[in-house]
Amino acid sequence: MFAAASRLTRFAALAPALLVTACSFSFSAGGPDYDKLESGIADKLDDTYAQISRSTSGVTCPRSQPRPSAGDTFLCHAELDGEQVRVEVTVEDDDGNVRFDTLDIVFDMAKTAALLDADIEEQVGFPVTVQCGDGLKVVPRGGAFTCTAVDRKFVEKTVQVAVDSDGNDNWQIVD
Repeated sequence: MFAAASRLTRFAALAPALLVTACSFSFSAGGPDYDKLESGIADKLDDTYAQISRSTSGVTCPRSQPRPSAGDTFLCHAELDGEQVRVEVTVEDDDGNVRFDTLDIVFDMAKTAALLDADIEEQVGFPVTVQCGDGLKVVPRGGAFTCTAVDRKFVEKTVQVAVDSDGNDNWQIVD
């Protein structure tokens, strides 16, 4: 019943709201203040994840370097509903100014299924029900996950949702 999707169709409403890129601030006042950095990252992520009624339960950054230098990078981890979101921190200068970007995209699976329902129905021209599971799914940039679309005759097809390295998401029916 389903027509094979030969092109990827972008649905913009899923990932961009749940991706944090290029946030900057200073975390140094006479030396690195990792508590300030972790708090700043958590605040920015919480602002972003409020759109799906979620907040981080904490952010942890390694404290192995007593004074990071310009150009140094390190990974922090934010916890969101038991899932880990990786945050890459880049030290921009020797004054403690940093930039951070999430390396993972967070999907609310119920909202993702609803958006896919509408997108796939528009493409194939008949009603479908998409099942992606419950809760949140953390997907690394460049990664993918699958959902199942079911048409009115109960024919099931696998829908692959892929995230490119820039955090843009696309879907396609793969079988």
